[in-house]
Amino acid sequence: MSLIDSARQSLRGRLAASLVVGSVTVLSLSFIALHLIIRSELYAHLDQDLSLRMRAVADYATAHPGSESITEFMPQFRTRAHQDFFQIWDGRGRTLARSDSSAGRDLPHLEAVVGQPMYHDLQLPDGHRGRAASESFALPPGDPRRALTVVTAEEIENLESLESRIHIALLLGALATIVAMLLIARYSILRGLRPLDDLARELEGVNPEDPQARLNAGPLPSELRPVAASFSALLDRLLDALAREKRYARNVAHELRTPLAEMRLLADVGSSGQDPDAIRAAIRDIGVTAAEMERIVESLLALTRYEAGLESPQPEPIDLCAELRRQAVAMKAAADQRGLTIQLHLPGELWVHADSTLVRRLVANLLGNAIAHAPQGSVVNVLLNPGGELRLVNPAPNLVASDVPRLAERFFRISTGNGGSHAGLGLSLAAAIAKILQLRLVLTLRDDGCLVASVDRFRLLETSTGRGELPRQ
Repeated sequence: MSLIDSARQSLRGRLAASLVVGSVTVLSLSFIALHLIIRSELYAHLDQDLSLRMRAVADYATAHPGSESITEFMPQFRTRAHQDFFQIWDGRGRTLARSDSSAGRDLPHLEAVVGQPMYHDLQLPDGHRGRAASESFALPPGDPRRALTVVTAEEIENLESLESRIHIALLLGALATIVAMLLIARYSILRGLRPLDDLARELEGVNPEDPQARLNAGPLPSELRPVAASFSALLDRLLDALAREKRYARNVAHELRTPLAEMRLLADVGSSGQDPDAIRAAIRDIGVTAAEMERIVESLLALTRYEAGLESPQPEPIDLCAELRRQAVAMKAAADQRGLTIQLHLPGELWVHADSTLVRRLVANLLGNAIAHAPQGSVVNVLLNPGGELRLVNPAPNLVASDVPRLAERFFRISTGNGGSHAGLGLSLAAAIAKILQLRLVLTLRDDGCLVASVDRFRLLETSTGRGELPRQ
């Protein structure tokens, strides 16, 4: 993998590359801007100096016709080794005077206009590079020279050398700045992204097998807190999903082991028997066991869906009294088999705003649990007061006070007094449904040995001509 590809795949690499590119761009633009400013200032100063000397020469030559050559003795033009040059032409293009530094060689006869100096880059008579200023000057009427054209020039190699040294200094400064910025950026990036490394180590250290595992990210910058919160929430959901899957698999294996063994035993007995009645009885028993297995699996699946939040309530107006009557009729056959009586103490109607399917399952599980716990020949009372509190009361002589907090645990087995035991799935489902519906389910054991399952916090609706109406907001 190339260095560029590695940098693209790394957050540190991307930040470093962005800083490098940004720094180089800014410093390059700054270098160009400074170069232009410095060059402009240097040449502006040089051009002003050339213009002043050109006017001084022109003023003297204008005032002393025929004596223009005396300007050769001006201090700045006296020596051939000097860097300053000048030359004067009349209106016919004849040379009237030149600086001694020209060594008898002419300067280029440059373009010039009256009243406006013009500036040129040229090669001087001594072969060096130079800068010149040219301008034409009008003479008084009757002057035989007609006009004067004056050119002053100066060698610029020293100026260019100074400019080069300034550029080198600027370049070295820019390079030093880039190196310093890279070091500072590297330190800042490493330090700034250290919380990400800490967060990554914490994520690696989370054990999915531990149901109590939690993400401890420690103090984080404000920009990373939403990320850590999302990771933590995702981890909690993942661990909850894994825990539900394990519980479901463990519960299925635990609860279906006995019915499967019974079915296998019944199948063996039926297959070895010769009596048709015995075979049919074995098949019926197998069907009963299979039905029980189906109920267990359906209950486990429903409980898992509720815990996972896969089913959400769809509220609608429900007559709770009518629902309780329907469930009592549905449970009558199971109650009659054990000689139980279901007594309903209900108002004419009571409308609530809730999910009808979930309420139906809640009532069915509570009533089924009451029938399972009640001894043979006893009475199961179902009471609903106008305030919306539902209570199911049944004798439970085999319960003790220490059993009540565990009744809603899955597969908490207790004797039902009829030769069997109760698995606890009904109350587990009821507790899960009550939580989804935001209801309160309370189980208590009275002093007379009766188990009371109380459900309240239903959202009541106002009644008008027997129909439920949502309360005004």
